[in-house]
This record gives sequence, structure tokens and C-alpha cells, in this order.
Amino acid sequence: MSFFSAVNGYQIVCGSLVIPLVGVWTADLTLANAPTLSGKVSVTIGNLTLAGTVYRSEQYGNQVKCRLVGGAGGWRSSIPVQGYGSSNGIMMSTVLNDAAAACGETVNVANDQSIGNGYARVSFDTSVASDVLWHMIDLGFMPAWYVDVNGTTQNVAWPSSTVGTPFLPTSQHPDQGMIEIATEDYASWLPGCSFSHPLLSGTYTSSGVHYVWDEGGKFRFEVLTQTSPTDSGDRVLGPIQQVIQKETAPMRLMGKYRYTISNPSTSTIDCSPKNTKLGLPSLQNVPLMSDSISTYTPPNGGDCIIEFLDGYIPVCSWTAGTATVCNLLGGSNPVARLGDQTMSFLPPSLPLDGTVSGSPFAGTVTIPTPISGVITQGSQEVNSL
Repeated sequence: MSFFSAVNGYQIVCGSLVIPLVGVWTADLTLANAPTLSGKVSVTIGNLTLAGTVYRSEQYGNQVKCRLVGGAGGWRSSIPVQGYGSSNGIMMSTVLNDAAAACGETVNVANDQSIGNGYARVSFDTSVASDVLWHMIDLGFMPAWYVDVNGTTQNVAWPSSTVGTPFLPTSQHPDQGMIEIATEDYASWLPGCSFSHPLLSGTYTSSGVHYVWDEGGKFRFEVLTQTSPTDSGDRVLGPIQQVIQKETAPMRLMGKYRYTISNPSTSTIDCSPKNTKLGLPSLQNVPLMSDSISTYTPPNGGDCIIEFLDGYIPVCSWTAGTATVCNLLGGSNPVARLGDQTMSFLPPSLPLDGTVSGSPFAGTVTIPTPISGVITQGSQEVNSL
């Protein structure tokens, strides 16, 4: 006997399942006449089938209560630290595939790119494998990630689609940004789909879907919608992320950021962020944090590192390339280097009183002035170009 909704063929009698716009789907379900489940499972809701894994499962009477997660369930686990470095650049696919392999997941990197010459995968007490995916989003290297119906993790947003099969909006809750839908085609109602109906005002786009089986046996299918035409946020995780971002805001600029130099002087630079996806502004009159014995003018168009003192005051702590001007000890006089030409000025005539070739000599020597030369020796304590 087959059921409208089931897990490995066992009927779902109570619970909920959420497919978010970003991240992995989860379900807390009660199953009738089922054994304790483990390992991989298949969740069926009408014509929709989801591949997932049992996170936990226990029997209660003649029922089983279980939590399921999309994919292999590995993104919730901790994985070892891993460092990367290459002068040719580190590809995002290398980092994501390594993380997926470490936690037993499968990832498809549809849009790959270099993420720089190095990367550090950390592992703190609270770290989980999916931190790598969220970090790639934070760094601007990918827009989103999700676990598809087959259990494969994708590093892109859910594909856009339009619902073309019949459906009926049975209830709308504009205050909650939610519409209850009656349909026989659940496979078309994944996050990212757009839909319209004569009973609705305009076109809506799904920001997540919610399946509910209440204890009275009633089934509801809820579509979470955008709160405004320009809203593209995740309706499931968005509120949680806003709380986290508020609490971590004071630490948001505690890192080091790559910028490109413009209008350099010996004291300040203007600069613009190299990674425009981080939400960093262009900066003007940023102080150069040179040491106490020298000042210099960095090259225009060169790279630099910007830090934010106390979390908000920008300073330039490092610049790449060859400085166009460098001053030592606050001075402005030119410095002579090995190989530079010299000019020596002597008196035009010099009286002499001595011995020449063993014979007494007294007279005046005429000297052409100035005398030119080349510096051939110098101290190895200070070096320059």
C-alpha cells in the first residue's frame, strides 16, 4: 500500500518539513507502524521525492519520531582543519570538494573560480562542515547553496521556474508573507519558483516551502513569499541571520582587506576594494602606517592591505610594489647609492711643501675642479635599488 506522504514507505502522520531558499532541508516527522530508522531515506510527498538521511530516530508506542536532513547529513558534522596555498590560485571547487569528501557529502560546483592564493578551513568547538559553504557566500564567491531533491549540494541559487500546473490558493497571510496552496504537483513548487493566480495580486516568488501534517490529520502546504518585490532573502534563515549579524556587527571589520591604491602620497592614499562583493566602501585619505624611521610613496594602482582600528577607523598597513619615493629619518635630501656619479670640489690651486721622488719640492699644484667619479664601495647595513 502506498501513501500520499511517506518515509521509506512508512506513512507520515504528523510533523513538518521545510525546504529553505538557502541551505539544507530538514524534517521532524512522526511515522505510523515504522521501525527505528537510520541511514539514507527517501521522503515522498505526492509527486515529490527527496533524498535525505536520518539525523535521529526513536520509537514511541507504535510510532517512530525522527528528524531527517537533506543529502547525507554530513554538513552538520565537524571536519578537520585544512590549509591551502598556491601561487597559481586556489579554486573554489578544491575547497568545497575537500569539505564534502570529509563529511560524506556530494557537491556540484556549477560556477567555479579562484578564491585567491590561500585559504584556511578552520575547526573550532562549534564549527561544522557547512561553515565552508556559508563562508564562500560571505566572501562573495557564490550567491547561495542548497541540497537538491537527489541529495546533491549545489553552490548556486535554486533555479528560477514558473509553476504551470493547476493550483488553488486556499489562504493568504500577507502579514506572514505566506500563501497556502492546494496542488497535485508538489515537484514544481521548489524554492525559486514564481506563480500567479486570479485570486492573488501580482506574481509571487517562493522563498521557501513548508509542509505541515497536524495531529488532527490535516495536511497543509505553505509557500513563503518575498516580503517585497526587491526582497531576495531567505524567509526561513533570514530572521536568524539578522540577529547574528546584529550581534557580530562590532567585529565585522576586524579583518584585513585587499584594496587598490589611487592618489598616493607619503602620508595617505585613496583606495577601492578589490572584492566588491564584500560590501566594503572606497576610502579616501587613509593614513599610511609606515614605521618610525621612514616614509614612502606607494605606487599608484598597486595593491594594499586595509585594516580598521577599533573596528571602524581605516588605516593602510601594507603596500605591494616598489615605492616611488622613500624618505629616511624624516629627511628630504637625496641619498647616494653604489654606482652613482659623484662630483668633488677642490681648491683650484694647492700649495705643496715636501718630497717628490726623494727630492725636496716646494710649489703650487693646479687642480681641475670639479672632479667626477663613481661610488664603488658602500656599507651592507642599508641596501636600495
